[in-house]
Amino acid sequence: MPRLAPVIITTRRSFDRVVTVPPRRRLYGDDVNVANFEPKTSDELRFDDKVAIVTGAGRGLGREHALMLASRGARVVVNDVNAEHARITADEIVAKGGIAVADSNTVATPEGTDGIVRTAIDSFGGLHVLLNNAGRFGPGGLIEDASLELMTTIVHTHMVGTYLMCRAAWPILKAQRYGRVLITASSAAIGNSGMAAYSMAKSGLLGLTRSLAIEGADHGIKVNALMPIGYTRSAALNPNPDTRAWMERNFPPHLCAAAAVVLLHDSAPASGDFFPTGAGRTALIGSITTPGWNGGPAAGPEDLRAHWDEVTDTDGAVWMRHSRDDLGFYTGDAAFPG
Repeated sequence: MPRLAPVIITTRRSFDRVVTVPPRRRLYGDDVNVANFEPKTSDELRFDDKVAIVTGAGRGLGREHALMLASRGARVVVNDVNAEHARITADEIVAKGGIAVADSNTVATPEGTDGIVRTAIDSFGGLHVLLNNAGRFGPGGLIEDASLELMTTIVHTHMVGTYLMCRAAWPILKAQRYGRVLITASSAAIGNSGMAAYSMAKSGLLGLTRSLAIEGADHGIKVNALMPIGYTRSAALNPNPDTRAWMERNFPPHLCAAAAVVLLHDSAPASGDFFPTGAGRTALIGSITTPGWNGGPAAGPEDLRAHWDEVTDTDGAVWMRHSRDDLGFYTGDAAFPG
């Protein structure tokens, strides 16, 4: 195979990275090893001419997402604060015939997220797909045991970092009236013992997902949340040994990548939704609001307690797509005017 000229790319982290980027026309050429990266069927979900950023892509779930997107034609910015891990993933993509560049900017600062977007623009001339996967540490332990420092790191990298990354990419996606954004949440957002900080961070991402989906609807931008179950370094921190063993046996990270492809494709069938995935299963998690009980302004605590069964009765409940969906149950003078 002929040698390809290396491309030197400089980011705000002030160092050069040498990345071999095959010319586009040779992505599937006879002289390139495409053992894993050639189209399998005519109806394969493709990302040709799309530029994708995958954060936290040096290892684990992010690596699998980056490999899958590259195998389907995307030009991938492989972001990870560990420069060596980012380079290894990018090199693996290139070795298989794909196109990728490594980036080691952090998602924890506006300067870092601006730098990641700049890498996409400088390297590939655009940005179409954003997969937010970066985040440090997992469950974190019981609330009385977790340090304030650990809580801050978990919330800032998982939640605030995702917010900053979306904010950095948003003007480009909005201006071109196209974008696909996937946010890595977790079913831990619903809550569980030993992960108060992690659950708090992941729950915040659900609100971010739904809000951005609403904001992007008129601009061709679709935003969803993936709740992957994959045995990664974070999963290995789960305090329950039986749960860890179960995940290690049944949930290899690569089985989460198919759902990411579907939700990031041109034909993405949803926006503003939350999808758990793992071990070959993908499902939908949502929120509902019940009609509740309306005792009027004169009702007191004892009245409410007496009607608590009506508060929790799911008969007539509606699926919530917007914070205002609950307001339709108010009647009389309190009826929502919108």
